[in-house]
Amino acid sequence: MSTIDASREHRGIGSPIRGVRPSHPRKLQRTLGYAFIGASGSGARRAAITVGLVVGSALLASSGAIHLQLWAMGYRTIPTIGPLFLLQGIAGVLLAVVLLLWRRLLVVVAAAGFMVATIGGLLVSVNFGLFGFMDTFAAPYAGLSVVLEAAGAVVLGVVGTVLALGHSQGNATIELEKSVP
Repeated sequence: MSTIDASREHRGIGSPIRGVRPSHPRKLQRTLGYAFIGASGSGARRAAITVGLVVGSALLASSGAIHLQLWAMGYRTIPTIGPLFLLQGIAGVLLAVVLLLWRRLLVVVAAAGFMVATIGGLLVSVNFGLFGFMDTFAAPYAGLSVVLEAAGAVVLGVVGTVLALGHSQGNATIELEKSVP
């Protein structure tokens, strides 16, 4: 018996396999099902979701464009912040394109979270400094950026809620239809 095995027995842990709960494939399947929810329901509902996705995507791309513009205007010379502005700009534009092409709840949630995180980064930079850089709301595009990102987060939050609620209502209808003889 090795010393590792002896110490396991001594501590009462036993085999690492024993005591492990079996995975719950149904919960995993349901979670993945939510992640990949797309527009469904009536034509009006799908149209409203599409409009929300287009508006959210435009706001997200605008935020990315602002960060790319600021990077080009001189933020590129700021250590750490410059590369982050470039990364945020590129990621924002790419995420906006993905949002339009792959209209799923997972991407909607990621895009809304991205917008909220971008606002959070600015607020931290203004109030406490970030990576040795202190920003200000008087900086070019700071106010516009916050407004666009907040509006985008709200729009995408609403779209995400509509997608998730529509999916759960659809499942309830399916379950009801299964139970009716």
